[in-house]
Amino acid sequence: MTLEILNIVSVIIQIVLFIALIFVIISLTKYLKMLMAKVDVLEDDFNKFKTRVDPLIDDSRALIQKINKISDKVDDNFKYVTLTVEKIKDTVEDIIDFKDRIVRKAEPPIFETINAFAAIVKGVRTFSDTLKRNRPAGRHHDSDGDNLLFDSTDNGDSEFELKEQFDDINKELNDVRKKLEEMKKV
Repeated sequence: MTLEILNIVSVIIQIVLFIALIFVIISLTKYLKMLMAKVDVLEDDFNKFKTRVDPLIDDSRALIQKINKISDKVDDNFKYVTLTVEKIKDTVEDIIDFKDRIVRKAEPPIFETINAFAAIVKGVRTFSDTLKRNRPAGRHHDSDGDNLLFDSTDNGDSEFELKEQFDDINKELNDVRKKLEEMKKV
């Protein structure tokens, strides 16, 4: 009897376990269906997202290609600018060398000319000083004539003409002297 009881208990436990297994399978099937429904929704959402993202990806690719083209063009233009700057630099150096050669060749004649003008001015000044010393003491001075190299006198028409000529010569010599002094400063 014990064995029969054990057999009955064992059959009841098997039936209960079998019923529990059926409930577990049914509930797992239910959860699996719910999971499949959520996966389907997720798949739909993913497909919608993909359809929205695909144009963005294409636009991004196109933008990257344009940026790469622009970058290549900038690189090419930068090469041309660099070459142009180097050519300008070489040209400027050539111009500076040319200027230096001209200055080296032109300086001696210019200084000789300046010295010649200075000697002429000095000679004219010495001549005018000699004339001044040989003139009589009573002579007439203009306020404008104080800076002139030659003094003039009013002793008639011929002397008036001489005075005008001396004034013109004095003005020209003063202009030459000023220009020479400016050239010496440079």
